[in-house]
Amino acid sequence: MTTESNPHEPGGIGEALALHRQGRQPEAALLLRQLHQVAPQDLVVRRMLGAIELEAGRPDVAAPHLAAVVAARPEDGETAALLSSAYRALGDDDAAIAMWRPYLARSPGDVRARLNLVEALLHRGDAQEARAEIAALPSSLGSDPEAQLTLGLLLHAGGQPEAAVGHYRRSLELRPGNPLVRRNLAAALQQLGQLDEAEPIYTDMLKADPQDHELLRNLGTLFKDRDNLAGALGLYGRAMRIRRRRLERADVDQAGRDPAMRRTTLHSLRLEHEQLEYLRSVDAPVSDLDRLIDGYRQVLETLEGHAPEGRRFVLPEECFTLIGEAMQRLVHHEPAAALSDGVLNPALDFAELERSYRDSGPGIVTADDFLQPAALDALRRYLHRSTVWFGYGKARGYCGSYMEDGFGCELLLQLASELRERLPGLLGPHHLNQMWAYIYDQQMEGITAHADPAAVNLNFWITPDEANRDPDSGGLIVSRREAPREWDFEDYNNRPEILDPYVTGDDRVLVPHRCNRMVMFNSNLVHKTDDFSFRPGFTNRRINVTMLFGWRNPG
Repeated sequence: MTTESNPHEPGGIGEALALHRQGRQPEAALLLRQLHQVAPQDLVVRRMLGAIELEAGRPDVAAPHLAAVVAARPEDGETAALLSSAYRALGDDDAAIAMWRPYLARSPGDVRARLNLVEALLHRGDAQEARAEIAALPSSLGSDPEAQLTLGLLLHAGGQPEAAVGHYRRSLELRPGNPLVRRNLAAALQQLGQLDEAEPIYTDMLKADPQDHELLRNLGTLFKDRDNLAGALGLYGRAMRIRRRRLERADVDQAGRDPAMRRTTLHSLRLEHEQLEYLRSVDAPVSDLDRLIDGYRQVLETLEGHAPEGRRFVLPEECFTLIGEAMQRLVHHEPAAALSDGVLNPALDFAELERSYRDSGPGIVTADDFLQPAALDALRRYLHRSTVWFGYGKARGYCGSYMEDGFGCELLLQLASELRERLPGLLGPHHLNQMWAYIYDQQMEGITAHADPAAVNLNFWITPDEANRDPDSGGLIVSRREAPREWDFEDYNNRPEILDPYVTGDDRVLVPHRCNRMVMFNSNLVHKTDDFSFRPGFTNRRINVTMLFGWRNPG
């Protein structure tokens, strides 16, 4: 017999729900786990615990609870949808499909359930079965603009932008001018390379809302795809300043009511605290800097021993009140201008570098003293003084700054241009398709084995040599074996258990960290961050800049 909890019982479901609404998910989850131990068959507890664990990014923990509820209540479509999301996060499309088929046998008219099944089929790559399920949808949906939009979104997410375009167009015929449909139509056209049709959609929508940072970013990517890097970086920068502007104090409480605004990691908070302290040490013009630094100190002391290391969590509202105006925000920006004497070291023999790359077999070459001293100093100043480390969620303890989120300056634009000029046979045919910088927590780890979706990967380090405690390590390990050409992004970027043998065997190149050392290699070569040990302190943090040129050529 199934028992039910009393939601008004002190210390029960009601309190857990209140904690959840306050953004105190870890406490809510802890209370629910305790309730589950007392009443392991209570479906109300299991459903809520499963939902919270799923929201916290633990689908493996959430799935058994949600599955138990669905097994006991097979008609519960809401919980089935949550379980389907958990399966999707776990990459278990088979389980999601196996759940939805009997559910639809019982409730064939449940349109949402059928759309969830279509999503799982598309994600598994079963386009033919997905089309059959789409055909089984009620014919009335053909004249429903929302249904056409949903089908377009599913097909788009399932890697079928061409099929999605048809549904987007039909939705617009039924309801002209829908901004969400227009935005996604432009994105699908852009993905298909139909840039001339996508661009006027973006520009027209931006006339109506010039502060739409997502549209600015999409248009920036379109400019990048046209090899208009200056235009792309300008649009990305505008988007970043809108999206990441420092909050007014009066707006912090309102923003903090959204749990998504409070999502962070401990290593990101530590980085932000250290960078603000550094900005104070160099007298950067940041208002209320002492108050912000003190707020971060209080928050970190509060979280010590309570927040998870290396995992995302939702900051409690009372902590967000102290630092929310600055967290993942552009508090200070110090640009790096182009240099009249150039960026690259003129003493480097780039023709020899190109020959060495081609003669190496798989394609790998290194060079020291890569940038001119003035360029290195300017880039280091830009990365130390600009609070652009918005990529907080990397589990292994590093934070990222990405081109699409404002990472870029005139100096980096000049660097990309000079590289293509000096390496015409290697980089000349390839425009810059991606660029980022990573900054590492000294107590944590770097990037696992992966390959990149590009033709050529160029990586260099800017942290002074004296910061590195072990000059024989701290850099990059590059396998001389390529990831299989038939692998897709998920295979060569998210499966370290398969890729690790590539970087642990004998057939690899170890490139120790050196300040101003560049390593350039075929992006299809599996690589990973080497073990590192850097001295404490903000300016001693390991920083690498990566540029990806061209696109991966599948087999």
